Amino acid sequence: MLVQLQPDLYQIRTFMVSCYLLISEEDACLIDGGFLGGLKLIEDCLKRESLSWGNISHILLTHGHLDHTYNLKRITARTSQKFRAHPLEADHIRGSHKYRGLSKGCAFIEFCGRLLFRFQKPRTFAPLSDKQLIPTCGGIQVLHTPGHTAGHCCFHWKKHDLLFSGDLFATGHRRSFLPPAFLNACPEHFPASLAKVIDLNPTGILSNHCDLADANTQKRRFFDTFK
Repeated sequence: MLVQLQPDLYQIRTFMVSCYLLISEEDACLIDGGFLGGLKLIEDCLKRESLSWGNISHILLTHGHLDHTYNLKRITARTSQKFRAHPLEADHIRGSHKYRGLSKGCAFIEFCGRLLFRFQKPRTFAPLSDKQLIPTCGGIQVLHTPGHTAGHCCFHWKKHDLLFSGDLFATGHRRSFLPPAFLNACPEHFPASLAKVIDLNPTGILSNHCDLADANTQKRRFFDTFK
């Protein structure tokens, strides 16, 4: 399902998870690649705006779990662009991360999903770093926010003061909550990452796992839960 959140922003709701397409007069930026059905939905979104794959100049990855990387090899082939991710996500993207403790459950889910859905590993990515400013759509700043994974990143779209929060938290049923414990690779980092978002205090927040709440509502839920 495609949801136009504002004239230059689409939420692309694929199976289980959303990704986002940002549009400017010069180019477009894709945040995450979505999961099952995502490739066609992204293409439909581009066509709706009279754009093509070639208009996407940047592909930003919040983290390397399957539901965010599933379409990346096909997307990078169509755009001729490398996707960008934090270097600490390399093992997750390759499927070789050494999970520990409760998160071994995530390892099993990732392994089965990659096998069942015939995951195609994307090609080499370009690295992101904390506080890096990405020159697309008026400027997008990287926030390194480990917890769910070691290289998890949020992206702050300065033009609208919107934060794309990936899987730092999820929101639904009128509240926000951390991902289930068995999905988190380094939960000891959550407090510092959540504090970083609280200090930023963006106008709105958009999570990848959410109901149909708007960005302002998601922000309110986040602050009600974590501040």
